[in-house]
Amino acid sequence: MAREVRTVKVTEAEANVFLDKAEQFMESAQDAMAKGNWDAAAHNAVHCVISANDALLGSRHSLRSSGQNHRDAATLLVEKEGTEDARKNATRFLKIISKKNLVQYEGRSMSEAEARALMVDATRFFKWSRSRINR
Repeated sequence: MAREVRTVKVTEAEANVFLDKAEQFMESAQDAMAKGNWDAAAHNAVHCVISANDALLGSRHSLRSSGQNHRDAATLLVEKEGTEDARKNATRFLKIISKKNLVQYEGRSMSEAEARALMVDATRFFKWSRSRINR
């Protein structure tokens, strides 16, 4: 039996804040890439997709995951959106999130190739989620 994902209610105003954060994180990630700051780019890309997912779920379903496990946020995305596109992007979200530990806590830096690959996925997720939000 699958466990239920814990959620919290999200107002329209809060969803807009999450979207604004996602946009700022994406802009910061792009700026960092242009400067060759691979760790900063990756860090901002990870936070961009977390905020973008919260913005999408908040604006379309008035909720977001409240658990510590980001896998729950991906599960919620699939459950609430229910499309093949949502499943594909939930997988992309998890791929990006899997780099969070490396970016934030491990004792090595991101390579240029890793940062570029992460940015490709983050940009695709961000654009997809942004296209689903009516604002």
